[in-house]
Amino acid sequence: MWSFLFWLFLSVDALVETALFLGQWGWLNRLGRTVPAELASLLPEGYGWWRGVTYARERIRVSLGLLLTRYAAVALAVGTGGLKVACELAGSVSESPFQAGFLLGAFLTTAFALVELPWGVYETFSVEARFGFNRSSPGLYLRDVSLKTALSAGLAGFLLGGASSLLVRPGGLALALLGIAVFDVAAAFLFPRLVLPLFFRLRPLEEGMLKERLESLFQRTGFSASALQIADGSRRSTHGNAFFAGLGRSRRVILFDTLAERFPPEETAAIVAHEIGHWKKKHVPAGLSQLFALQASLVLFAGFAWRIGGFPESFGLPGRPEAFAVMAYLFWGALASLLLQPLLSAASRRREFEADHYAAKQEGPDAMIGALARLATDSLAWTPSEPRYAAWYSSHPSAAERILALKGLKAAGLSGK
Repeated sequence: MWSFLFWLFLSVDALVETALFLGQWGWLNRLGRTVPAELASLLPEGYGWWRGVTYARERIRVSLGLLLTRYAAVALAVGTGGLKVACELAGSVSESPFQAGFLLGAFLTTAFALVELPWGVYETFSVEARFGFNRSSPGLYLRDVSLKTALSAGLAGFLLGGASSLLVRPGGLALALLGIAVFDVAAAFLFPRLVLPLFFRLRPLEEGMLKERLESLFQRTGFSASALQIADGSRRSTHGNAFFAGLGRSRRVILFDTLAERFPPEETAAIVAHEIGHWKKKHVPAGLSQLFALQASLVLFAGFAWRIGGFPESFGLPGRPEAFAVMAYLFWGALASLLLQPLLSAASRRREFEADHYAAKQEGPDAMIGALARLATDSLAWTPSEPRYAAWYSSHPSAAERILALKGLKAAGLSGK
């Protein structure tokens, strides 16, 4: 039964996602060189509409290739015995569930990263470079990929090893739920201190108009941050970005230099106000709670299947806890993706609208509209998505949808600070 259900969920997942991607591909191919009437009044003068459409087509080509590669890798690993060999090798190295689980998790993460590597190389050095966005050298890219893979492998090994050892312990289910909650909060605290500095050179935001404006914004909103920092995102890409990292006293505001140096202070402040809006609207704890609920559902499913027995054996795997844990993850992932992806995307888009509204109240609709328009223009991101594809995958509303919503707020009399 378990094997039949897994292949059913995986097949339906693959068919649905492939259909959505092909629908997006067809939609982009049908977009002409003429700007759609509903976007004509929003696009800045001189924007390369067809160049943006072409960029979107190239990106969806890469995304579809990566999607099919991932499904093929999972199907081959489970269906041809590759996963069985990996489980047997890990078990032969150590009888300890934690050590065997760590080795298995680290190995599988590294193997999947290597399988997906060609798509990442093509995207960075062909697509992004062709459109003028890439600034990463081959050496820097190799360093980033190696570091990400090592961190991911270590984390996956730790989590799979911990899950494997808890499966065979009395009260392991409760300990797993507690451990997940502690891990999620600890990761949010430690990310800005331990992980960010591995990839970016961080420096304090210099004195000047932008810093004064942001400090005024923090004072008005009651938001506190331990640091205002600039990250050297320009070493890798021309894309701009800004985000908060950390929780509580470890919280930091991170601005990419590509944004801080090119955007007017009022637009940068609007982007930061948007991020503060996520905090004010309690989106961060809501997101952590959502993440914990997903992880808890996996733990509960694993506990249920472990008690029934015979789960890994139905896939031809050894009846060891690490084999059970990795197969439970693959099984639940196939089911959860099919059931929850559109719901999670819809919730995320709703939160983005709420944060935009908050930013408009703090810095004015015009500043937020200008920031969104500049971000979309600089990243060739004005191209609309096919509605069903957007409903399933888009975590953010389109730039046009967000700007039209802000224009509605402005028409209703919202003027900001």
